[in-house]
Amino acid sequence: MSTTERVAVLGAGSWGTALAHLISAKGVRTSLWTRREVDAENLTQSHENVKYLPGASLQNVVISADIDRVLQDADWIVSAVPCSAVPALAAALRERLKHGIKVDGIKVVSGTKGLHPEIGLRPAQIWEREAGLPMQRYVALSGPNLAKEIIAGVPTSTVVASEYEPVAVAAQQLFGTSSFRVYTNTDLLGVEMGGALKNVVAIASGISDGLGFGDNTKAALMTRAWREMTRLAVAMGAQEATLFGLSGIGDLFATCVSQHSRNHALGCLLARGETLGEAQSEVAQVAEGVHTTRAALQLAAQVGIELPITEQIAAVLFEGRDPRRAVNALMARQERGE
Repeated sequence: MSTTERVAVLGAGSWGTALAHLISAKGVRTSLWTRREVDAENLTQSHENVKYLPGASLQNVVISADIDRVLQDADWIVSAVPCSAVPALAAALRERLKHGIKVDGIKVVSGTKGLHPEIGLRPAQIWEREAGLPMQRYVALSGPNLAKEIIAGVPTSTVVASEYEPVAVAAQQLFGTSSFRVYTNTDLLGVEMGGALKNVVAIASGISDGLGFGDNTKAALMTRAWREMTRLAVAMGAQEATLFGLSGIGDLFATCVSQHSRNHALGCLLARGETLGEAQSEVAQVAEGVHTTRAALQLAAQVGIELPITEQIAAVLFEGRDPRRAVNALMARQERGE
């Protein structure tokens, strides 16, 4: 990885901050975009993201609310915004690329793990449609990657997926460190589906913990929900082996057991009687599993498969169903073979 390359990270939440910290620590010239000028000023002055990820040094990162400045001469764009914000960002980027921002060879790495709530598209599909980005220059980054642990240097792994293997290898070199081991994959669809769908399961896991259930419950829930994830992803064209990997079962495990997970935290709050709006306000950052629940059910209907756990999570989220009733409904389903 050449340190002469420039990387623009778009999105200054905990995930974007962690990625900017990771890349800049390697000596790569890194810029970070945040939407509000006041946030850019605070981040620049403090050299860290006190609100979302304290302890992550941004000493060597150029921070700005001026997206043109952040994108100037970028070789890589790392997108770390919620899935609902990707269409507008991708469309804005397309316009800027038409007006002189470097375009030849520029590559996009998406750190977004979700499905769009209204249109049900994966991040790759949105970038292709809204930004006109060729898929040979697109990479998805996904895995059991909690921002707080990454900046602490805790050993972990991730996967970078692209339909064009050479760009995945280039991304592997960009992100890899002695504590952040990066694998490549060409099953882009499978990696993005695994990263999105596990967030729904994390909400369910949080509900289980919030209700005071034990490890037996969580193990059964995660196993059966993983089968739901796999059925849907494979029905859409993913390789089943991908869901056994870091972006599938690996990310599922980390997100379902970690107290740092937004989706898990949201589920706990729902189990304790908070409304969806109250829980979202308390979590303070976007829990992608909420939007992905709707999108997953839409996709399941299109391919003709059943997602009973996801259906019950949707009822809790959007219909106000009591979580215990949702659990009872799952336990009362007709017996069947595994």
